[in-house]
Amino acid sequence: MKKRQHLREQLVTALEVPRDLACKETIVTFTGKNHAVIENYRSILRYTEEEIVVLTHQGRITVFGKRLEIPWYTSDEMMLTGIISGMNLEQ
Repeated sequence: MKKRQHLREQLVTALEVPRDLACKETIVTFTGKNHAVIENYRSILRYTEEEIVVLTHQGRITVFGKRLEIPWYTSDEMMLTGIISGMNLEQ
């Protein structure tokens, strides 16, 4: 498995392809305390007003807060709104 991942890393570097596209790495972008965008996720595991848990290719992302919502999502990205107080990444 590590050999395959190492080969992928070398290929990404040689072809100058962005890592997030080639390796399906998750990108989380926070804009202040009220907005977040999660890109390259797999599925939504839990969705409440206080906690949103998202499964990614690297693990789970948990966003904590109050009045959390997902106003829109596609198969590749989603936007979270509300009063975001923290985030946790479990690998």
